Amino acid sequence: MKKSGECKGNLRSAQKIFRVMKMMCFLMFVLLVQVRGDVVAQNQVVSVDMKNCSVEEFLREIKEQTGIRFMYKSEYVEAIPRFDVHAKERQVLALLDEVFAGKGIKCLYDNGVIVLTKVQQQKGPEEVVIKGVVKDEREQPLPGVTVLIKGTTIGVATDSKGEFSLTTVKQDSLTLLFSFIGMKSREVKWTGQKMLHVVLQDDSHDMEEVVVTGYQTISRRESASAISTVKAKDIMVQGVGSIDQMLQGRIPGMMVLNTSGEPSATPKIRIRGNATINGNKSPVWVVDGVILEQDVPFTASDINSEDAEYLIGNAIAGLNPQDIETITVLKDASATAIYGVKAANGVIVITTKKGVVGRPVISYNGNLTLNTRPSYKDYHRMNSQERVLFSRQLIESNMNFGRVPTGETYEAAYEQLMSKQISQAEFEQKVETLQRRNTDWFDLLFRSDVTHTHALNVSGGTEAVKYYVSAGYSNIEGAARGSDSEKFSTLAKVDVEYNEYLGFTAKIDYATTSNTGYSSVVNPFDYAYSTTRTMPAYNEDGSYYMSYRAAGSTGRDYIGYNILKELKNTGKSSKMDDFNALLALRLKLWKGLKYEGTFSWHTGNTNTRDWATAQSYKVTEIRGYEYGAYTEYDPEFSDSRLPYGGMLTQGSTRKSGYTLRNMLSYSHLFGVHDVSVSAGTEARRNEYKGVSTTGYGWVPEFGEMFSPVETSSYISTYGGNKPTNTNSFTQVASFFGIASYCYDNRYVFNANIRSDGSNKFGSDPKYRWLPTYSFAVKWIASNESFLENAKWINNLSFRGSYGIQGNIHESATPYLIVTVGDRDGVTGLPISKISKLPNPDLRWEKTKSWNAAVDFALFDGRVKGGFDIYRKNTSDLIMSKQVAASTGQNVLYYNAGKMVNKGFEGFVNLGLVNNRDWDWRFGFNFGRNVNEITLANRDDLSEATVVDQMLAGTLAVEGQPIGSMYAYRFAGINQDNGYPLFYAKNGQKVHRALRQDLELVHCGSIFPKLSGGFDTQVTFKKVLSLSLNFAYSTGSVSRLPKFYDSYTIDPLTNLSDEWLKCWKQAGDNTIYPAPYNSTDMKNYLATETGSVYDISEGISGHSDPYNLYNDCDIRVAKADFLKLKMVALSYSVPQNVLDFLHISSMLVRFQVTNLFTIADKKWKGLDPETNGANIPALPTYSFGINVSF
Repeated sequence: MKKSGECKGNLRSAQKIFRVMKMMCFLMFVLLVQVRGDVVAQNQVVSVDMKNCSVEEFLREIKEQTGIRFMYKSEYVEAIPRFDVHAKERQVLALLDEVFAGKGIKCLYDNGVIVLTKVQQQKGPEEVVIKGVVKDEREQPLPGVTVLIKGTTIGVATDSKGEFSLTTVKQDSLTLLFSFIGMKSREVKWTGQKMLHVVLQDDSHDMEEVVVTGYQTISRRESASAISTVKAKDIMVQGVGSIDQMLQGRIPGMMVLNTSGEPSATPKIRIRGNATINGNKSPVWVVDGVILEQDVPFTASDINSEDAEYLIGNAIAGLNPQDIETITVLKDASATAIYGVKAANGVIVITTKKGVVGRPVISYNGNLTLNTRPSYKDYHRMNSQERVLFSRQLIESNMNFGRVPTGETYEAAYEQLMSKQISQAEFEQKVETLQRRNTDWFDLLFRSDVTHTHALNVSGGTEAVKYYVSAGYSNIEGAARGSDSEKFSTLAKVDVEYNEYLGFTAKIDYATTSNTGYSSVVNPFDYAYSTTRTMPAYNEDGSYYMSYRAAGSTGRDYIGYNILKELKNTGKSSKMDDFNALLALRLKLWKGLKYEGTFSWHTGNTNTRDWATAQSYKVTEIRGYEYGAYTEYDPEFSDSRLPYGGMLTQGSTRKSGYTLRNMLSYSHLFGVHDVSVSAGTEARRNEYKGVSTTGYGWVPEFGEMFSPVETSSYISTYGGNKPTNTNSFTQVASFFGIASYCYDNRYVFNANIRSDGSNKFGSDPKYRWLPTYSFAVKWIASNESFLENAKWINNLSFRGSYGIQGNIHESATPYLIVTVGDRDGVTGLPISKISKLPNPDLRWEKTKSWNAAVDFALFDGRVKGGFDIYRKNTSDLIMSKQVAASTGQNVLYYNAGKMVNKGFEGFVNLGLVNNRDWDWRFGFNFGRNVNEITLANRDDLSEATVVDQMLAGTLAVEGQPIGSMYAYRFAGINQDNGYPLFYAKNGQKVHRALRQDLELVHCGSIFPKLSGGFDTQVTFKKVLSLSLNFAYSTGSVSRLPKFYDSYTIDPLTNLSDEWLKCWKQAGDNTIYPAPYNSTDMKNYLATETGSVYDISEGISGHSDPYNLYNDCDIRVAKADFLKLKMVALSYSVPQNVLDFLHISSMLVRFQVTNLFTIADKKWKGLDPETNGANIPALPTYSFGINVSF
């Protein structure tokens, strides 16, 4: 029993000892973990890159990276000035000791907390303050220059005045490092000077220029493609609402033709010629990597026409030019193949502004622009006295007028005299009044008005988050009354680097634009240009003076027209709302491997109105009699098609779509081998839904209601009128790959491949997907050892590329498209109509192109330039063919054509003077393109149709360039009668013939062969700057305004002074024929002498001399021009004034645009570029200011 008790006691004792041992082990483990944790905490590594930070901001950054807490008294650190820290992977305590060296602060680590204590001031190192100012070579202060003590991470940045102050331990001498982007870095030794004065020199040729393609951003060194880049600020034209209107003469190889001087006008842009006949010839617009779509679904023929985008604009119209940073134009296959089917016409990539590191900066840009109006002194038109004299000569020559002349004209007064309605004295008095009248239609229809634009933006941020927010407003009034454009836009963009692995860019922008313009019966410039000045605009009582030009439907009433009244009672307007959202995600997966995802969404609404009231000429023509002339009790009222109210056409289109892109990229430098590859997928969809309807009997004064009187004529004409719906979409799926390789910074290789599939093609699967690819090489010869001693060569490189591009015809389809209409009255079944005929073999248009080029920069970048030569062979061009009407449609699209574009382009920029006070730069660019259609199977057209298209320049003729214009061959003036003669195909001279029997001569192309621009800028002390910009175009032709308006000379028209030189008698040596008298011509051709000049053989459809003369080669002129596009004078306000005003910068500028145009004398003051437009391009005068706070 005793042993048993002892055993139990020993067991209990052993258990206690074991528990104590376990407790001790646990405590030792905890102690070891704590010690280990302290060691790890103390040895943690941080990377810090901060400018102008306080102690608290610096400690907060370390806490975020390590979790270490800090304890200190605020008064210990408040006295320490702000400083810069640049450290990478440094131990925490070591970095703290270096930063606080000489500042009286000591750091102690205790149990996860770093305590900052004040060091008792002993006879330690003495501190010293180094002060200085940094300027450029022109004595302008440089803010933001980094100033570092060599061998340390201690430094500061200069302030807005270029000044800095740096506190450190006193030494006999220190070396300071000064660095700034675009300037040469410099070391300066401090030996105790009270104030350092440091001057940094420009080093622009050493800056690494980047190229933004929309899919990637690469250095210019790594790109072997044909790419041109300009900064928006360098081409900015004040008072212009869209960036595309500013590009003329700025980019080599890119032709920009302005179609009108209206504020909402859309220029034609062609990059390296035309690569399609029937497809869309315009380039693709890309903003921040996303393709923009049109606001409304224009067809290719719409976009290629003169007025397709009238009042609506192109895809870029809603973007505020003040929000644009750069414009990059992609031209060859190597640059554009990545865009697949959209690429054959080139790509224009817009990069918007983003925030920069620093405090918030508020910038305002304001501009006032004075428009000028046309003047008769600029054009060779008759004044009232000349017009009356010419009319007197016509009457003395027994000319016929086609109808009884009326109104305030010499012919009407003479008719009244002959019918004894007025006496001879009254006639002479009336003629004298007509000669003195000289109505200034330009003054009545145009205006010299002031327009204004405003832009406000805020930008700033840190290394982690940068932001840019802007708002813009423009109210641009055209030179003609009734042409206005108003736009409001906003943009917000944020760039976030969440950590070293994750970053993203988010952007939203919104724009609303309202444009007003003219109905089809109003052309202000044409009216002022071609209307007699003997006619008044108003009666003596102030009412509208009506000119009677057309007979009404009753057969006895004439319809009066007054353009001022028509402007009041007709019009067109549009309102576009566009919203875009973008999220671009950047994720670093591994060393050199990253993922980039882009998602964008867009939506927009476009509302259009085209209206005419009951009092308008447009509706009066339909009604058949003057407004209010008859009541509902009169038979004329009952017989009218539209006896009551006006008409209103309204359209509403909603656009929506998205782009989704996923891309993996890998880049790494293996010694001298720089490799970069990317692969990704993209899905894009764009959809349009809308409705358009025309309502009759519109009464705007009663709430815009429609209240038509449904007469039998109305029912037969408009009874079937119904709304038209739009419901279409385009979707494209793509796979792409990009590769780039650079060896030893000397040899570069680029490759792209993409395959697109679209619902527009491919009922046959083998045609559904179009692979496009390209490759390019580049040799940077200036980096070769044999040129290393040629210090004057900064860059010399040679590049070449080859690839395939694609194009799509928006109206083409492989499927049978049927439109379902109303139900049949008998069967009750819907009536269907064939809309588009199917072609299962329809393929993409393909362009194979090559490019060879040289780029150079010499003499420290003072001479820069480049020269490219290229050739583009396009096949499978989509042609249109007429088919039998029994198919339900008369046009079928098919692949048949071939085309070649070849040419060269280049630029040279010269720094002529660059010294302390003066900077003078000059640059010019050029682009020549020769186009030839090598295959065009159009055997389905009649001979007459072929002639009409050749005259218009719209027929694809093998062996000739696209846009080739033909004309009848002029054979001189018949001295028997003064009428023009023309050559027939058999060589005979004729007055009258069928169109297809006349000889046609090729006059040239409506597209120029050579275009470009040149500019120069002179700057004095970086304060005062004068710049001039010119644009030129050569090698194109255009038809002059009609010489004969019709077979008679209407007394109501004004005439060119060419008529004063017309044939009057036998022996007159002139190219201007006599006024046409149809009776005299008919009698002359009936004689034996005259019959030889008529080979029409009595067949209908012949052309008379007045029509043939308008379309003959003597009426075709060169459309070459040289324009002084802009003169700008700017002044930067000096720093002392800025300090007094408490602002950062201020720039005041004065600008003149379209100052003069030099063109062929045949144009007689007209601008050949905007011939026939509602408003030509006119001079403007602008005053603006840029202010930053």
